Amino acid sequence: MRLRLAMITPLVFALGPLGCLADTDGESDQGDDELTAESEEALSTACSISRAQIMASVSGGRETAVKRAFTWWDAQVPYSQSKYHGGYRTDCSGFISMAWQLGTSYTTANFVSGGGDSFLLGSYDSLRPGDALVRRSNGAGHIVMFLGWNNAAKTSACVIEQNSTALDMEFGTRTASSLRASGYKAIRADKFR
Repeated sequence: MRLRLAMITPLVFALGPLGCLADTDGESDQGDDELTAESEEALSTACSISRAQIMASVSGGRETAVKRAFTWWDAQVPYSQSKYHGGYRTDCSGFISMAWQLGTSYTTANFVSGGGDSFLLGSYDSLRPGDALVRRSNGAGHIVMFLGWNNAAKTSACVIEQNSTALDMEFGTRTASSLRASGYKAIRADKFR
């Protein structure tokens, strides 16, 4: 299942954005008509940092959050906006809510302005493993967990996410330029202050 990314990438390009289609607040988490650089760049590149390296770089609450994120990856929890796993909705924002142990499934609308038990960071340079990147535009949005920089130049980020009904859980890279161009904001859980 994890090796399917290379086969799915052409499908993603042909169909356009697939990730996190709707929140339970009635607004879309990523609309089908909203073709962005982020959606064109499928998670087709493996991280240069291993899971073991990521885990060795975190401690305390961040370690717990990253471990929890990988439990859904290991279980390949399927994406759904109406189903729950372990008490959390199994879409992109429910995934982050679960990893951060927030007690409820927030939406990207909650997270984008620093709500949802989180706060906005000043820049991508402040990102640490366990933080998140969120975007919201025209009622559509998506959120991913940041796991570390894929390279020393910080041009590519390793992320884990609950992507879509077509892709489910993914662990790979996104370029910093595509994240910025798509309007992703860096956020951190209040508990990581």
